Amino acid sequence: MALKLGRNRVNFVSGAETVAKLWRSKNLDATAETSFSLKVFFATPDYSMRVYLGDKSGVSPQPHPESNVVEKNRYYYQNRKAVVGFFNGAGLKSMGNRFVDLLIKEITMLHLGPQWTEQEDLCAFVQKLFIGPAVEAMCGPILLAQNPDFGNNFWQIDHDMYYFFKAYPKWFAPGAYRNRRKLLNDVKSWHTIARQRFEESSIERDGHDPFYGSPLMRTRQQYLSNVDGLDADAIASQDLGLIWAENANSIPAIFWMIYEALQRPQLLSKALEEIGMSKSWIGLHPSPTIDIEALCSMPVLQSMYAETLRLYTSLFVLRSAAHGDLNINSFTIPRDELIAVDSRICAMDSDTWNTGSKEKAGAYHPLDQFWAERFLVHPGDPHSGPLRCSPSGKKISCPESSNDPSKSPQFTMDGLAGSWIPFGGGNKQCPGRNFAKQEIIVGFSLVLSMLDIELSAPDKCGIRKPNLSYYGLGTLPPKGKVPFRVRKRL
Repeated sequence: MALKLGRNRVNFVSGAETVAKLWRSKNLDATAETSFSLKVFFATPDYSMRVYLGDKSGVSPQPHPESNVVEKNRYYYQNRKAVVGFFNGAGLKSMGNRFVDLLIKEITMLHLGPQWTEQEDLCAFVQKLFIGPAVEAMCGPILLAQNPDFGNNFWQIDHDMYYFFKAYPKWFAPGAYRNRRKLLNDVKSWHTIARQRFEESSIERDGHDPFYGSPLMRTRQQYLSNVDGLDADAIASQDLGLIWAENANSIPAIFWMIYEALQRPQLLSKALEEIGMSKSWIGLHPSPTIDIEALCSMPVLQSMYAETLRLYTSLFVLRSAAHGDLNINSFTIPRDELIAVDSRICAMDSDTWNTGSKEKAGAYHPLDQFWAERFLVHPGDPHSGPLRCSPSGKKISCPESSNDPSKSPQFTMDGLAGSWIPFGGGNKQCPGRNFAKQEIIVGFSLVLSMLDIELSAPDKCGIRKPNLSYYGLGTLPPKGKVPFRVRKRL
């Protein structure tokens, strides 16, 4: 389906097989998505936008034959190489370990005791608790130390994305534009301090340093500063965008995962059992030591994570065919025309997803409801797993699994390339998705390991639905506040 939006035609692609075929195309380009985000959300100067719009060289080491962009100005290749290299290498482990240590410290410092404390909003509690550790793990301590209100302002811009997305003018939402400018200035000031104070000798054993933080942020400064047309303002827009992308989706997802578990005592018990298998205490230290790799391999926790993102993420994944028309099925999409995939339509496709059985009480799980085991294949149960059965009773696609019912269920994502796309798809998927998974599962696990939380009067607050006013902007916030009570775990 194609729609005319202003001067542009947008081609919407849907259907699991068609979307999966789209991701396999080597002619896809993410320039439109990057340019839109940097300009509309993070106020990149017009003179710098020419860098992003003009780079048609691709993300491969060898530039596209039609490209005449010089090597140092190949932004997409340089950025992809740095970010993918970091999150697929030692950087993932080092940043994950820092995040765990900082979050444990943050939880420990909460003014809570053995008595219950009433709180008015679980989502706001999670946001405030996580943003400091997450930002410091990536950017080091200076950004937050110099700007103590950065966390609050960060969640304000996340709320204000609605105004930017809908193109509200500055006079209509002056506070939103003012807050964004302050955040950009905070990031630019941090960059200035880091450049002035950083020395090679300040790099610590895990590659982090006290000024730029992670090796990723340090490397980004090096290659972004060399690109013609990217000045201090443009680089500040870049880094604010990266901080937002890495946290504005993951942290609300932690809230939803906690919220869904708290409503289901049996599920919470299973989750805590898996968490217990992945943590230990050293001596008399009150905080747990987490085996991140083992924790993020647990089947129930992985299924909860995947189902949370399926149900509560809404993205428009934008692509275009940069070097020729794109032929998909019986349609031809002209070169440079926008291609859009709606992640929520994919996530709610009843032709693809398993919804259980209507024949047995409690076994039917519609797609607009959370089903923690949707991504689990149970040995001996051909009707389990994320994919629905065909009319013949066979799976559309089914992973290899044992028929031995004594074996544990297995987590699977097989066959979902065109259906589960909270991180986009193809070779342009979000490169930070591995850290996002760690952040969500580890964050969920630490909170429920160290705190007792109960929803307040759940019969009164009801089942919270996502706020669809933020459709297309990532992980959806809840509609209304979620009251709860909390105490340190005894």
